[in-house]
Amino acid sequence: MRHMNRVKTLNKKKGHRRALFQNLANALFNHESIKTTSAKAMELKKVADRLITLAKRKDTHSMRLTFAVLRDKEIVRKLFTDIGERYKEINGGYTRVLKIGNRKGDNAPMAVIELTQKKEKEEKKEKTEKKKVTETKAKPKAKAKAKEEKKETPAKKEKKEKAAKEKTEKTEAKEKKPRKRAAKKETETEVEAKE
Repeated sequence: MRHMNRVKTLNKKKGHRRALFQNLANALFNHESIKTTSAKAMELKKVADRLITLAKRKDTHSMRLTFAVLRDKEIVRKLFTDIGERYKEINGGYTRVLKIGNRKGDNAPMAVIELTQKKEKEEKKEKTEKKKVTETKAKPKAKAKAKEEKKETPAKKEKKEKAAKEKTEKTEAKEKKPRKRAAKKETETEVEAKE
């Protein structure tokens, strides 16, 4: 018989379990995807789905009920303004649990729990817009550099050429100089050859 099996206790007392799901739910709504053990993920799915359903109602009473569970104003605000709006037309299935194998240390089964509708698309659009803006700003700078190079006087060009020649001469001189140890060996071999 399955008496007393309605709630998975996860070997924790009620207060500890409540605090655990509060922290996990806050992390899930903040990051929109978290990695945890699969037993915790399955239980968190129930809690998170209830909270998202409350967020869809958008009234003061549901906001207070949500705050009673999460105890974080910023997360509750995000839940009601952003996440609740995403799931307005969907009934259920707000989160998904993906099993990812076992943990290395204790071989516990791990899972990733994430929101089904993420906000990545909007962020990608913003990033591409920022790149376009920076590219348009960079083009005039490149044109300005090209103009400066054209304006260089012959004297500046001669100075640059001289500096480049001096560098090449120094590197060639370093390569020609034998090492001191090698020079000593040569002198010893020459002395032996003379004898």
